[in-house]
Formats: sequence, structure tokens, C-alpha cells
Amino acid sequence: MRFFSFLIIPFLLSIVGCIGSGEVNIDKPPTFNDAKRIVVTKFISEEEDAKELGRRVSKNLSERLELVLKDNIWVYDISEKVQPITDKVNELGLTLNDVYADPALAVKVGQALEADIIITGMVLEPKIRRIDNNEHYMRQGRQLAISGSSRYITTRQSVSGRVRIKAIDVATGEILYNNQILSYLKYWFAYQTQSSGQVIFKEDKDMLADLGLHLPLRISYELYPTGFKKVPEEKILLTPEIVLIGTGGIFKYD
Repeated sequence: MRFFSFLIIPFLLSIVGCIGSGEVNIDKPPTFNDAKRIVVTKFISEEEDAKELGRRVSKNLSERLELVLKDNIWVYDISEKVQPITDKVNELGLTLNDVYADPALAVKVGQALEADIIITGMVLEPKIRRIDNNEHYMRQGRQLAISGSSRYITTRQSVSGRVRIKAIDVATGEILYNNQILSYLKYWFAYQTQSSGQVIFKEDKDMLADLGLHLPLRISYELYPTGFKKVPEEKILLTPEIVLIGTGGIFKYD
């Protein structure tokens, strides 16, 4: 009896973990070789600010996959006027949220569009941060001085976003892929203390646009690693040209 309990406890814990998260991750890349027609829906979001990001990510991802997987037919919404997926979803009396949440409804849409695989996704609210570091640094190559004009401070802006991607076999209803993918972008600024008011930092819309480009790079690799280069989760898009030195040595823009 004791031996049986050792077997059953890990099994129960795994079930609890699946129930608690609400999703069972499947990170093995799906096989597209036998799929003639693949549908990609607009990616949804529960937050209003992330809806535009979801549309941008799904369209960029579709175009990227279509460019490499040329033997497959890719169907996706191109614009507000040309949106075969959304039109069909509406025609069936459904919403994109329904299609994402229920694999059976995703299959129904896939069948209506004569697809072999349907891909859906949800974008979580992106997080935008700014950290001002008021510690003083000296520019490398200059003599140490007490003048304020020789002192530098730094600021780091960042934006991060997560997308949960699902790929479903229309013929069988099997979930082929279900995983959350992250992108984390950083921007560094270094400037003299008296010039802080003149620095032009990244606007939120620009960082979200960058995220809309970087997330599809990450997703396409995860879905089809043999056709795309691996892209790291974290990427620094802006780094000052100057080298700064502080009490701990050379400052690292990381």
C-alpha cells in the first residue's frame, strides 16, 4: 500500500498543477508537412491596450510563416477590409475569444475554412517599465573631475510581452501545440546630469511596435525551429556608444 501511495501522489500533483494553471503546455513543435491549408486567427487579448498588439503579432507571424513554408496555403486576416477569418467567425455566430477558449469551436471554424490546422493565440497585457539610475559615472578616457558636466547617469526602458499560442488539428481536434512565449526588449540611455531634460526617450507606442516585430520572430522559431533561427527572449535594442566607469568598474548595459 505504501508503494502504491508513492506512485499516486506525483500523479495527483501533476493533475493539480494542470488545473491550477488552466493550461497544459505542449511545447513540441507541430508538423506542418501534411497540412495543405493552415488558418491563423487574429490573436485576442483581455486588455484593451493589447488588442492592437495582438493583431500586429498574428499578421506578422502569418507573413513570416508563409514566406518560409511555401508549400502550405496560409489564410489570415490581412486588414480590416480583408479579414476572411474574422468574417467566417462572425458568420458562424462566434467570437475570436470562443475560438481560442474552445478547441471544438476552433475545429468548427477550421472546417468552415477547409483548413487542416488552425492557430490561435492570446496576448497578455504588455509590461512597460522605466528605471532611472541616479548613480554618477564617468566617461572612459576622461580624467576624473568634480564638474557636473563630466558626470553621467543612466536610464533603462523595457517592454515585455507574452503570447499563448495554440495549434489544433482540424480533422482530429487534437491540440498539437499549446505554449506561452515571451519577449523582453530593453533600451539604454546615458546622459550628463544637466542634460536629462533634453533626452528623447522611447515612447510606449514605439516599444509596442518593436514588440510586435520581435514576438513573431520568437513564435515562428518555436513553431518551426528547422526553418528559422533561434531568437533570444531578451534583446537590447538601444545601447549608448560611450563607455562609463563607476566605483564597480565599467558599467554594463544589460
